[in-house]
Amino acid sequence: MDQPDGDVPATGLDVTVGHVAGRGGLPLAEARNAAAALATGEVLVFLDVDCIPAADTVGTLTSEVAAHPGSVVMGTPRYLGAGWTATLPSAGTLGDAGGEPGTASPPLTDGALRRLSVPHHGRAHLTAGPSEEWHLVWTLVLAIARSDLERIGGFDAGFSGYGAEDTDIAFRARDAGLRLRFSPAEVFHQHHGVFSPPVNHLEDILVNAKRFRAVHGRWAMEGWLRAFAEAGLIAWDPAGERLELLRRPGPEELAAARREDAAY
Repeated sequence: MDQPDGDVPATGLDVTVGHVAGRGGLPLAEARNAAAALATGEVLVFLDVDCIPAADTVGTLTSEVAAHPGSVVMGTPRYLGAGWTATLPSAGTLGDAGGEPGTASPPLTDGALRRLSVPHHGRAHLTAGPSEEWHLVWTLVLAIARSDLERIGGFDAGFSGYGAEDTDIAFRARDAGLRLRFSPAEVFHQHHGVFSPPVNHLEDILVNAKRFRAVHGRWAMEGWLRAFAEAGLIAWDPAGERLELLRRPGPEELAAARREDAAY
């Protein structure tokens, strides 16, 4: 997604590669639709590129969808902190024992990743099983039957950049009569710095917030919109239709919003 040629490093794994050009943005919805079209199974498990699934995660999610027809099942993300690779038993990088040539690397186990990661504080109250908290559906680890995804029309490619495409598909699944389940199946989100609020995606968020309101009759990403408004970047009427870009963030504002050490 959003790479010049779609080439990926050679691997011994059996991988099917599809390429979706970004045209200057992050075509998240379009890329997920393309991945679903390339997949061959009846149950689709979406994993973000920066997430490491636990050994049994894909199997667990697949089994849960099969056992609960008509359900959308979201797994449990845990977040690796800054510098997490430095605390592994190996002094080298992943796949490199950091010692003599031919020395095997210590295994990167689920237990090690669990010890090095933390849950998201905003999801601590969630329990395994059925739920009505559709606003907490994130597509970084999400499973759904192919037939159900097709029935609701897939991801809406009208969400052309960052923000709200996962909440949109969650709400459309809910409105189509699908059920929601949360699963203890884990993924470990690899650390990268974040922007809080995500001023680096300001214009995408505004476009997608407007689309979400047009489709669902309410605003999405209200917390981010509120932060942008308080910073004087946008004019926003939470109870009305107005959402307008006033100015773009400057270099100092972008730098101030950057959180290099934040887990999420």
